[in-house]
Amino acid sequence: MLQSGSGQSHLGDQGELWFAAALPRGWVWQPPRRDVGKDGLIVIRDNTEIHNLEFSVQIKTTARPRFTDGHLVLPGVSKASIRYWFASPVPTLVVGVDINNHIGWYDWHFDLFDSPETLFKTNAETITIRIPQENQLNANGWNQLRKDVFDHFKALHRALSTETVTPHLLRTVYQVSRIVGNLIRLGSSAPPKPPLTKREGMSILIEQMELRDLIQAVRTLLDKIGTHSGAHKQIASWLSSFEDLAREAHPSLEMLPPPRHDIPADLQLAFSPKHLVEARPRLILAGVDLIRLLTSPRPDAPQNRDVASTQGAQP
Repeated sequence: MLQSGSGQSHLGDQGELWFAAALPRGWVWQPPRRDVGKDGLIVIRDNTEIHNLEFSVQIKTTARPRFTDGHLVLPGVSKASIRYWFASPVPTLVVGVDINNHIGWYDWHFDLFDSPETLFKTNAETITIRIPQENQLNANGWNQLRKDVFDHFKALHRALSTETVTPHLLRTVYQVSRIVGNLIRLGSSAPPKPPLTKREGMSILIEQMELRDLIQAVRTLLDKIGTHSGAHKQIASWLSSFEDLAREAHPSLEMLPPPRHDIPADLQLAFSPKHLVEARPRLILAGVDLIRLLTSPRPDAPQNRDVASTQGAQP
């Protein structure tokens, strides 16, 4: 939960409750599966063209909103949280809530930053983000979000349905699924502490090789996607964040040879037990989210469908 200060979880809870009550009919709020820098997941069950699509939500609640140059200014956003937004390819809606006046504003995480690379290079622990004041969560705002979700997933499926991408898509989903399963098994025990036994060292090496292979599989698919498409930007941002998180836990990852090459006998294995504790579940969830994105349902044209009301649900 992003908060405006320490000890204000109650304020944050109020913001979540307001947002959940304001959702259009059929938009279902789900709590996060783990603490991954997000407050919840919206699954759309409204029998419209965006039925079954989903996106994540991060809420920042304040009793004293500050505006500068037509933007709601939200200071003190954890850089770690923002990194986890990019580590999931599922779009994250960032919402600022004025709890006293029951007003909210929104923007998508990939519109708040040009690229995650510049974000990762800063040494600051927190970042200030700015949400356009015109992006208000009123009737027009919800209609715009509906259009955003439709356009986003429509463009994604268009990019993944080209002749150059389609033959690689199923293979990538299979590879990522297999590797995520292996990472779950490899991460079932606590990270070992140096000095490592031969068995522990082999297990860490295999884990790094699996991460390398997952990164390579996604990079291969990315090379087939049009560089100017939103899908390319989205998956490229995911890949940058995934690599950053993986290398923080496994510094020797970048020294591994490409897949199907022998591991050098003098490879200096390096990993961070401290970072590995947090990184393992987040990397696994990032892989799962990528699978969900690549296999997400195609938005249907709004023909012969009952369009649900965009009015907020009653509290």
